Amino acid sequence: MGRTSGALVLAFLAVTSTAKAGNSEDVVAGSDVALTGGAVVANVHTGGALWYNPAGAAQLDARSVDLTGAVLSYTIAKAPGALSIQSGEQSQGDFSATQAIPRALTFVASPRPELRWGLGFFFSRSISRFLQDTVATASGSTEPSEFFASADATDSLYHVSGVVAWKKSDKFLLGGGLDIVIATRRLTQIVSGAYADGQGGAVNQNFNQNISGGGLQLKGGLQWAPIKEVRIGWMASTPSYLAYTNNETTATQTSSPPGSPPEFQGSQIDQLSGAWAGVEQALTRLGLAYLGGWGWIEGDLIVRFPLRTAELGIDWKTTANLRLGGVFRITKRLRLGAGFFTDLSPERQPGAFSDSQIDFYGLTVGIDFANREKPPEKGEDGFYLAFAAAFRYSHGSGTIAGLLFPSTFQDPSAQLNPVGIKVNEMGVNLAVKAGF
Repeated sequence: MGRTSGALVLAFLAVTSTAKAGNSEDVVAGSDVALTGGAVVANVHTGGALWYNPAGAAQLDARSVDLTGAVLSYTIAKAPGALSIQSGEQSQGDFSATQAIPRALTFVASPRPELRWGLGFFFSRSISRFLQDTVATASGSTEPSEFFASADATDSLYHVSGVVAWKKSDKFLLGGGLDIVIATRRLTQIVSGAYADGQGGAVNQNFNQNISGGGLQLKGGLQWAPIKEVRIGWMASTPSYLAYTNNETTATQTSSPPGSPPEFQGSQIDQLSGAWAGVEQALTRLGLAYLGGWGWIEGDLIVRFPLRTAELGIDWKTTANLRLGGVFRITKRLRLGAGFFTDLSPERQPGAFSDSQIDFYGLTVGIDFANREKPPEKGEDGFYLAFAAAFRYSHGSGTIAGLLFPSTFQDPSAQLNPVGIKVNEMGVNLAVKAGF
């Protein structure tokens, strides 16, 4: 039997943040995050403090607004054999795609010189993937087969964050916050196939799921400067727990065995209920920064803890990731930044069609330009405007759950078949900060 090429459409458009791919829920929230790849826990100085370390809000300007976003993301994925037949045929599995999504908007104000409060909106698309593949036997086969499968899945998280930070002294900052979390999951899967143009049997499966819910997350942190040149940052957050879920799910299957009438099966769920369901992992961040007149460098360790929520299909293990980055002053108004990051998958193993386990490694490099050296102090006239642009690249490899079809009709007609996948992602992040 010969092989035909299948078309694989696979995009992990988490359009993340420092690292995409749907592993972490970190977002690009501020120019310092964009420039360093997220190494900001000890020395964050933008609205990203509301996400990465609430204590950092205490050193922000009296009034400031930050708007950040992933302006463009380009993804190239390769997963040969995402669909395959036991007789040996497999899809080719190449794909590229682009996408752009806004990421964060924050506002910080100062009711008193030692206090700051902030409000922020963050969009963290933890998983977004589209998989479409076809595979077929050669037309000259005694029983040609053709199969099609697609999966379109998006897990989105929206945070509305409120933070209060206290500047106890120039050396010690404290902060805490409460997030309102809105979570949505949309999943559509279609699997269909036929043997001998349907004369040897055919099968069609459809699955549609839409789950939404709302809940809360608590976070707190501190920053400490034992000496002028060194800053230490630490923060921790609870898991995000949904207080309610709305589940709308339908599943249908039609199979046509050879020489027999079609058989139909179906199920439906439409349920709004209370819940206490974890949707984001608890985590802690520890950072160490060294500062000088030339700029600053920082290294962060981020540990995310296990989380298991059966009703949402979540079974995540502990992961530890690194962020290394720095911002370097070229002139009073121009700065350059660079960073390195890891984004290891918390998945234990792919458990359903299109599920993946991919570890990512990447880097960022960018530039920041402002109209003046620093924002005005409280009561001082003037307006501060800074613009940052950063290029981000990441490479990931791991496994994705494909499908293996039998050479002759069987019911069920396919089984999970994990195959290797490689993903390369390139993107441009923009950030704008205004101080007044």
